Amino acid sequence: MLKTLGKVGGGVGLLLTLTSFVTLFVTSGSMIAFGVKLGLGVALLALWAVTNSDKISLWARSVFFFGSSAAIGAVFLALMVAANFIVARRNQTWDLTSKKLYSLSQQTRDTLKDLKEPINIIVFSTGELPESLDDLFKRFAAETEKLTWERKDPRKTPALVAKYKIREQQFAAILVRKPGQSDESSTAANLPRLADAAEGEQELTNALIRLQTVGEQKVYFLEGHGEIPLELEEGAMPQAPQPSLAKVKTAFMNEGYVCESLNLAKDNAIPQDAKVLVSAGAKSAYTEGEKRLIEQFLEEGGRFLYFAEAGYEPSLDPVLAKYGLQIDNGVIADPRVDPDQPYLIVAPFYGDHVTVAPLKAGKLNLLFFSARAITVLREGTLQGVTALNTVLTTPEAWLETKPDEDPKLDPGEKAGQLGVVAVSTRDSTAANKRSEQTRIVAFGDSQVLLDLFALEGDRNLVLNAMGWLSNQPKKLTIRPPDRDISSLQVDGAMLSNIRLVVMDVLPMLLIGVGLTVWLTRRSR
Repeated sequence: MLKTLGKVGGGVGLLLTLTSFVTLFVTSGSMIAFGVKLGLGVALLALWAVTNSDKISLWARSVFFFGSSAAIGAVFLALMVAANFIVARRNQTWDLTSKKLYSLSQQTRDTLKDLKEPINIIVFSTGELPESLDDLFKRFAAETEKLTWERKDPRKTPALVAKYKIREQQFAAILVRKPGQSDESSTAANLPRLADAAEGEQELTNALIRLQTVGEQKVYFLEGHGEIPLELEEGAMPQAPQPSLAKVKTAFMNEGYVCESLNLAKDNAIPQDAKVLVSAGAKSAYTEGEKRLIEQFLEEGGRFLYFAEAGYEPSLDPVLAKYGLQIDNGVIADPRVDPDQPYLIVAPFYGDHVTVAPLKAGKLNLLFFSARAITVLREGTLQGVTALNTVLTTPEAWLETKPDEDPKLDPGEKAGQLGVVAVSTRDSTAANKRSEQTRIVAFGDSQVLLDLFALEGDRNLVLNAMGWLSNQPKKLTIRPPDRDISSLQVDGAMLSNIRLVVMDVLPMLLIGVGLTVWLTRRSR
């Protein structure tokens, strides 16, 4: 019995002795763990030698073969370590997370590629930068040599704090063009969401875009006809939650647009600085005077973004028809997608247009709810008009003219692949032009501005439409998705412990159990 225990102890002792160096140089790096394993291993080898002294010569051959196997394992381990060292030196990484938490979006990469001058990021922080923020900067810097960053302690740099108006205890990051261009006009001040692991990339990307944008892009949202309000009135206490364009306004502002409301009946004019005019879900009719203002705006090369509302007629049909767009009566139905929600449709097909090209390349499906179909007209339009559908439904959809809980395709109802979004262009011939070309984007659904705006495809479709209307091709892209962070924050000590257990303790236990079973059977 004692000899058997000695044999088992010898095998375990040899295993502990050999793996003690792995513990020291590969896993934990702890001298204490190394000393304990090496001492225990030597002690167990001594126990084996004492209890099996009469069979040492017979064991020599077994030890030789065992040692050879261990040496092969050590060589394999060394090769693995060398391979990891080479990969680390080449800075090659792979993002295997389901939501690509550590990959830059196409918009970010394009923005960094288009940087025309060096930019420095100054982060005001009393402590070290958060690891997530430092990693974000490194990913940005890997795409361009024109981006650098530094941390400044606000307590030690009062001149910079005063210059950039940084408040005490406030996280702030400043983008500065360099060298020699650090005046106020060349900075994008205070990026409060930069340290947010979920929103930092979009915050920094938008700041870089704003830094390079020349002039303001004024967007006016029409009101007075039941449109979705740009924001709820301050202090209002509605009986039920009311929809607003607060999220849309924030997204537009992040991309450099200035958003304001406009009541045509009150002002009787469209401001000269209006880049884009937006009608978001109007329910009551525009007056003849208001329609004339919109028509004049379009004739001068104005840009119009229109969102139709199911069941309502704002009487803009004659204006849109001149530009080849007809908003059909009824609601698009497609129960095949979701029988419980027949008016929630998926639109996976795209026309050939720059606003949807990135979505088409990314194979993104779009969702619409209670959407109206848009027909492109070929007759009765103004001369020089070019119109086309950019987003279309599946061939199984149809236009339900009498929406109810259980829609059925009736004779005479339009069926097949229906347009949900359409664009129209026409060269301006007016004497006083706002731009050289009139542009219109019409949506058959206003829900894309509310709950559906949270979806990646729908959000990018709206923002791309705005980018095209404002003549900013760099904004025709796929933006960083809203990422809910599902990662585990691991510090150095925790990582060392995980490495010790996974690469050292568990393998050693498995080998030890196998060795014990083998030696026990041999002794019988």
